[in-house]
Amino acid sequence: MWNELSVGQFISLYDIEKNEVLNIVEKQQKMLSVLEGKQEEEYDNMKYRDLMQMFHDKLSFFNAMPESKAVDYIETPKRRYKFCFELTEITAGQYIDITNFSSNIMQLNKIAACFFLPMEGDKYLEYGKISHDEVAEDLLEANFLQVYGCMVFFYQLFKELVSATITSLTMSEEGKAALIRLWKDGDGFLAQNR
Repeated sequence: MWNELSVGQFISLYDIEKNEVLNIVEKQQKMLSVLEGKQEEEYDNMKYRDLMQMFHDKLSFFNAMPESKAVDYIETPKRRYKFCFELTEITAGQYIDITNFSSNIMQLNKIAACFFLPMEGDKYLEYGKISHDEVAEDLLEANFLQVYGCMVFFYQLFKELVSATITSLTMSEEGKAALIRLWKDGDGFLAQNR
């Protein structure tokens, strides 16, 4: 089922699951509504045991994160995007955007918009050619598993780079401390807070 989920659906489901105000029945109805594209009211007349069974049948996959891998390209209904695999290709602007959005899984589409470059034909456009907000909005419709795989790939690459930088550079103690803070803070980059 993970392979059928969009980034927008994942964000909505995760938000509902983490909501401490909703009771279990409200969560089940809302999550089923997101997954099936129905109105919540359509579940009001169901027997609770049937609702629980339907919830279990359709959303039990959500209890464990999927295995995933990075892909070269993703497509949304509007556009095709190329994943930026190379850390050396990231601009200062991308890096600033990444650090601004990377602390919260609820901004997965905004994080991903830093790494996916819009395509025109066989060529990819420079970062910022199409606004970050427009790309982030479009990525809500992208396949979650593909986007998640790319984000996990980049997180692991980034973590290894920072770790190697800390251990191999000759720098002041203050500089090392700053890099160690970045490395530790970055450890939650895409890890779900479950």
